[in-house]
Formats: sequence, C-alpha cells, structure tokens
Amino acid sequence: MHFLRYTSILFAILPLFSFMLNAQQNQAQISGFVYNPDNEPALYSTVMLLNQDSVLVKGTLSTEDGSFLLENVAPGNYFVQIRNIEFQTHISAPIRMGSDERIALDPIFLSPAISQLGEVVVTADRSLIEIHPDKMVFNVSASANAAGNNGLELLGKAPGVIVDMDNNIILQGKSGVQIFINGRPSRLSGTDLANLLEGMRSDNIESIEIITNPSSRFDAEGTAGIINIIMKRNTQRGLNGNVVSSYSQGNHGRGSLGTTLNYNSGKLAFNTSISATQSDFQTDFKEVSERRGFILDMETNGLNNRKGLNISSGMDYTFNPKHSLSIDGRIFVTSRDNLSQNNTGIIDASNILPQEFLLAQTLDDIPSENYVLSTNYRFIPSSTSTLNADVSVGRYSSRKATRQPNSYFDQNMVGIRSVNSTYDADTYIDLLSTMLDYEQKFSFLTFSTGAKLSYITTDNNLRFFNIENEVPVYDISRSNDFTYEESVLAFYFMMNATPNKYLSLNAGVRMENTTSLGVLDSEIPTQDDRVSRNYNDFFPNIGISFNDQKNNVFSASVGRRITRPNYQDLNPFESKMSELQARKGNPFLNPNYITNYQLTYSFKRFLVISNTYSITRDFFANIFIIEGDKGSILSPRNMDKVTNNGLSVSMNYGPLPWWQLISFLNYNYSTYNGSIDEAIIDLKASTYNIRMQNILTIPGGIGLELTYYVNSPSVWRGSVEVDGFHGMNVGLRKNFLNRKLLVQISGNDVFGTSSQYHYKSNYGGIVTDGILSFDNQRYGFSITWNFGTQQRAQQRSRSAIDEELRRIAD
Repeated sequence: MHFLRYTSILFAILPLFSFMLNAQQNQAQISGFVYNPDNEPALYSTVMLLNQDSVLVKGTLSTEDGSFLLENVAPGNYFVQIRNIEFQTHISAPIRMGSDERIALDPIFLSPAISQLGEVVVTADRSLIEIHPDKMVFNVSASANAAGNNGLELLGKAPGVIVDMDNNIILQGKSGVQIFINGRPSRLSGTDLANLLEGMRSDNIESIEIITNPSSRFDAEGTAGIINIIMKRNTQRGLNGNVVSSYSQGNHGRGSLGTTLNYNSGKLAFNTSISATQSDFQTDFKEVSERRGFILDMETNGLNNRKGLNISSGMDYTFNPKHSLSIDGRIFVTSRDNLSQNNTGIIDASNILPQEFLLAQTLDDIPSENYVLSTNYRFIPSSTSTLNADVSVGRYSSRKATRQPNSYFDQNMVGIRSVNSTYDADTYIDLLSTMLDYEQKFSFLTFSTGAKLSYITTDNNLRFFNIENEVPVYDISRSNDFTYEESVLAFYFMMNATPNKYLSLNAGVRMENTTSLGVLDSEIPTQDDRVSRNYNDFFPNIGISFNDQKNNVFSASVGRRITRPNYQDLNPFESKMSELQARKGNPFLNPNYITNYQLTYSFKRFLVISNTYSITRDFFANIFIIEGDKGSILSPRNMDKVTNNGLSVSMNYGPLPWWQLISFLNYNYSTYNGSIDEAIIDLKASTYNIRMQNILTIPGGIGLELTYYVNSPSVWRGSVEVDGFHGMNVGLRKNFLNRKLLVQISGNDVFGTSSQYHYKSNYGGIVTDGILSFDNQRYGFSITWNFGTQQRAQQRSRSAIDEELRRIAD
C-alpha cells in the first residue's frame, strides 16, 4: 500500500532533523509585542532598531499576533521605533545590548491617531486591504459589505479574484487556484469545494490572503497560486465571545445565527464556534444552441435551498517556551434541495416554429458532511531554529438523490412520450496529510527543508433507474462505481539570504512523486476502466528583492506549479445533467503545468505594481461534444497551450484623514490554442477588472463603504466568450456600547447591473448564445454582540495555524 510505504520513508528522515538540531548558534536578539488601543495585535507595523545617532540598524514588520523579532544585534545602545500609519509613532526607552543578550520588551501599546474635521472623528480601525510585495490581504472583519455573504461570495469580492458561472475561482486571469483554510490545503475541488465555501459564514472569516507566486515550501498544486482563508480566533485573555445574526434579501432570503466562545489563560487557549444558516439561491438561464440542422431553444429556472450547521473548535497549549501543541477540528453539515424546471423548444433549422417541446424537471436532495481534524507540534530548540510536525485527517461525503421527469409534446402541446428517471450519486472522499518542516538560521542565511505526504481516496457510486409504469427499474448500462486514489510524496529545500540590508535572495526546489489509480467498475466494461499513473516532477522557485530602505522595493521571481485533475474530471462514465445534456470525465486527462514569471515594484507599501507572464501546458478546457442529433456531452480535454500576460496595480491611499481609497486594476492578455477532438480553438482575449473601494468615516462614528467594480469581457471554460459587467456595493457599520455591539448594513449589486451574464461560443459544430442570471442584487444586515473580558494576554502561544500563517508571509 502506497500510504504505508511513503509513511515509512517520511519518518525515516527524522534522524536527519535530529542531527540538524545539534547545529545551533546563540545570538543576541530583541523581541516584543505591539498592540493597538483596542488591545488587538497591531499587525504589519514597521519596527526599526535605531542606534544613538538615529541611524537605522535593522528593521522588520510585526506579525499576525503583533510580535516582532530583531536578531543578530551587536552590543551597543539602541532604541526601538514603531510606525503605523493608523497610529502615533512610538519610541522606546534607551536599550543597552550586551553580547549574546536576549531582551524581551514589555508589551507596546500604540496611541490612536485622532483628528477632527467638523463633526468627523477618525479612530484607528484595521485596514480593509493590506498590500504587501508578496501577497495581498482582504480583511473581511473590517468590511461592512461582507455581512450576509458566504465564503464563495466573499472570494468574488477580493481584489483580483473572479468566481465564474461554474463557481470556478479565477485569480488574476488564471484558473487552478489552491484554496487553503487556516494555512492548510482544503484538498477539495470542483463542486465539492464550491459546496464547502458556500457553507461558510462571513461572520466566521477573519481575512483572505492572496498569494500569486508561492515559494517551494508550499504544495506545488495550484497553477494560479494560493488563496488562504483565515477563520476568526480570539486571543484576548480570559473568557469572552460573541453572538452574530445576519439576514439578506434578494429574490429570496438568506439568514444565519451563530455564537463563538473563547478562553485564554496564557498557557491554555481554547475556542469554539457554532453557526446555523438557511439560504435560497436562484439561478436562471436562457440559451439557444444550434447543431447539425437542429436548434434547441432552452429556458431554465432553478432554485437551491441550503441549510447548514458549522462547528469548529481549537485548543493551543504551551508546555514551555520551546514546546507547544495545537489541535483544531471542523464539522460542516449541509442539506441542499434543488429544483430546476426546463422548457426546451426543438426546432428544425429549416423551420421557424418548434416541432417539439421538452418540459423537464430536475429535483435534487443532497445532504453532505465535511469533517477535519488537525494537530500541530512545534519545537523551538533555540532562537535560530524551529521544527514543526503536522498531521491532518478529514472526510467529505455527499449523497445525492435525483429525480428527472421529462415530457415531450408536439407543436400543439399534445403529449408524445415521457422519459422519467431517478438516480443516486454518492461521493466519499478521505484525506490524510502528514508534514515535517525544519528551519535553521546562520547569520544572514536561513535554510528550510521538509517533507510532506498527502493521501486521498475517492469513492463515487452512481445507481441509475428508469421509471416504467411508475416503478423504478435498475439500469445497469448507466450505473457505475468509480474509485480514485492519489498519493503525493514531497520533499523541499529552500534557502533565504540577506547579505545586506538592501538585498534579499531566495531559491528553492520541491520534488513531488505522484501515484494515482482510477478504477471504473460497471456492468459494461470499457477500455478506460483502469488508469494508473506514477510520475515525478521538480518545481523550482527563485526570487530576488531589493529594498532601498527608503520608499522603494523591487522584486523578481520565477516558479513552476501544477494542477492535477480531480475525480470528477477523470470518471469516464456518463452522468445526466438533463435529458439532452450529460457530463463525462476523461480518464486520460493529463495534469497541467504552468511557469510563472513575476516582476513587482512597491512604493511606500501603499502602491504595488506587478507584471506577470505565464505559460500553461495541457490547460483544462470543458467543451461540449455533439451526441446524436440533439444531445451534447460536456467533457474536459487538454488544450495545448494557454499564455497569460498580466499587469496589476494596487493602491491603498488616504486622501483625507476620514477617507481611505483602495484601488485595484488587473489587465490580462490571454491566448487559448488547441486542437480538441474535431474542435479547433484559437482565442485571444484582452480582459481587465477594476475595483475601487472607498472607506469613509462620517459624523456619528459611522463607517461607510462604497465599492465600484468593472469586469471586462472574458473567456469561460477556455472556449466560451462572456460579456463584461459592472456594479456597485455599499455598506454601513456602527459600534455601540463601547464597541460591544456592532451593527452592519450591506447592499450588493445595488443597481442590478451584475446579475446577468451574456455568453456565446462557436466551435466543434455547436453555436451557442445564452444569458445566465443570478440572485446577486441583495440587501442585508448583521448584528454582533461581544461579551466577556477584554484584557489582552501579554504572551501568546504559537499554534499550528500561527506557524502556517507565518510560513505564508515568508
């Protein structure tokens, strides 16, 4: 069994780490924590070590928990200066540093920057968007417009992120995004990932981190990069929590109710949250499709009702400054009922009126569960080394029961025939991941190495029944059992060098061995019923950065990544989407590989300009293939090559003390080239998206958020052209009762200009023109009540999630 073999290999390298732990160096350092006036971490504050003449010696940024560390400090007299554009500059008392001395400063609390303009009072709040040279952070908890949204909708509001009409996530014009949750890969994709994200509440999400060119330390999976969703974790001392209720109304209503409880005694920190949601989603489309002398004029109205229960819990325990343990668990339980009603006119191209009508319904009942348990052990033998061990297990299950009654009528609406069917489609996915990371610092060099094993098994059962005389009859020709196993064993080595205060270099390589086996068990054997693979890949990543220590930072990087097909793409059996459309996987679908080149310039950290160029080989394209006279099959194919040349500009600027303007522009020129079966695809597309967010503090301490966005025409599924759209979101937020009560009001797509998407295509003998409509125009509110103690713990243990976040920031 691959898992046992790889596990033995993984743990066989433990003696190597034990050997490396013996090579330690003791060096002087200054550490501390920075907090804002609300006793929350003042993350990403600039920390500078100045000598007696006020000359900069060293500098760093405070981390997610407000901590900072200045290492390799020579003996002498210094003081620490801390700057943050939202607070007053802090200057410490003089510090006398001895040889090999370690100084831990008392917690530093920044003073608010308060200014008045008439009745306007400006207080420090967390920035909605944080711009860094290597990533961008969307602070969901600071957004008034996030109220009432689910996780998938929130991703669509993040800078540079688009969620297409199939719920695929596009980052800066590229598909193949790897979704992390609290620093760990979700390992789900396709509809399973969309279902998971739609079950998340915005009230439980702290921030979304966008990383377009990850280092070799991360999984090579995800050709477009990584999006890390950070769930809320309270770090305040004592017992505290909150209760949150939200509701939004469009064509249909959506509501949620949840509570969070936290306890922190210093050594032990515990948190748990429970929330329940109920949502209705409406999706309609009209489409005219012509193929082989027939025209299909289709109109579909769909309604999705979702009920969900989310439970998460975590514990951090610090045994001593060198040893800590973290355990986290999540349970997502959802129940979905879908109703889709379709009216299709079947027209001979030589006539004007339909010769036949198809009235069809699809009724789905889909309960699903997702369980994840993770544990992390962290060992810090000295100030220059760290060892992390991480184990995660999870299971995702979905049981889908579908009924599809279909009735055909002539042009006078006289019944001709009925074709009724039902089927059960059950999916079970089991996940296991084990990981070891070691980091060692030597003067201006930092070496990182590690190993990871991920193992996933998928079992997909389809049982199809034809309804004859109201009796279900099992159809062996349309039933199957598809199992898929995949294991990835990875090793990486990475080096970071800072030879001087201006220059930073990093280089790394990741080796991944992938073994997979897909087995189709059906009554009708096919030549594609068993496909196995075993392949090795190397993924180098190189970067260089220059900081003039004034206002400018230049960086360049190049890296290689991969996207592997999921079980839905590989299952060769045909499953019905409707009477005239079906989906069929491709067991010979190859993984696609991308090479990313990126140049980035940052000015004063409020302006970041990036130019990217990427080449993707064997891109996944979903295309329709004609089946019979009137039917079609949607199936994935490898497209020869896709190129993307992109320019992104991000700006976080405060024109006035009470006005913050956040602007994001992304432009991409993409080419799609490939010969797929009988279809020739040669598309070129210039696309752009613009997002401008205005955060205003108006009289009465009310926060007003206005967001305007524009998306240009784009390419969908690698072969379908989609018209552009634009829209406006608004939000209001106000704190009451000494910030114990927070009220937020939101409006999405307030003018109704981004709720319909027009698309068209012409390839492989199929000409399509359609409009897809969503229930995007919505208005909602959210109420949050905070209770319990508010005292900040001066020390905070670094849990597994904290370490993952630190790794992402590297």
